[in-house]
Amino acid sequence: MRILLPALLLLAACTAPDPGPNGPAVPADTLAEAAPDTTASPGAETIREPGFNSVAWVAAVRDAETDAQLVALSAQLLDAVDWRVACGEDDPTAEGRGVVRLVGLSANESLAEITCQRFAYQSTFALVDAEAGKPPRLVRALGVTERGTVTADTTASFFGLLTHDPDADPDRFSILTKSAGHGGCGTEADYRLRPDGGASIVEVRAHLDCDDPVPPEDWPMSYPLE
Repeated sequence: MRILLPALLLLAACTAPDPGPNGPAVPADTLAEAAPDTTASPGAETIREPGFNSVAWVAAVRDAETDAQLVALSAQLLDAVDWRVACGEDDPTAEGRGVVRLVGLSANESLAEITCQRFAYQSTFALVDAEAGKPPRLVRALGVTERGTVTADTTASFFGLLTHDPDADPDRFSILTKSAGHGGCGTEADYRLRPDGGASIVEVRAHLDCDDPVPPEDWPMSYPLE
């Protein structure tokens, strides 16, 4: 009996779990219960939508009731396209900066005019093509000078008043740039959106003599020249 007792004590010591440097071992089933769930969804503030939803954004712009709401929505758009590159040296603190106006091109596509800076009777602005199922695209086109000529370089900055005739070509829009408040002189450029998101100049009309006001529809063609 004296021999059996020490042998039993030695056997118990050999089969007991090693406490390790951090104390007694914890059973595996207890660890499983205590481990945090790493598959749980993170907090809402850390979730980023995997793509910009143009349809939802356009709907939110249509529902907006104040300039402040529109400015907030143009800020959201920065996640998809940086329209600020069109604003150049315009004052980033100017009143109206970031206000959005929509021009409906079709049931699934809208042209968003985003104000860079307002002036006396017209504004500088960016244009973003927002189409269902596609990422928003910053519209670029060849530049138009004050004399109605066309530059060799493209630009994303537009200046004037944006107009669109829904009964005409849905992809066509115009920008009237007035050289005087009465609107009887300046340039008017017609553009057509391309599938790649850019815009091609269809024609430009110009009237430079502000002392002899003429309605824009009567201005002579300056581009293309025959």
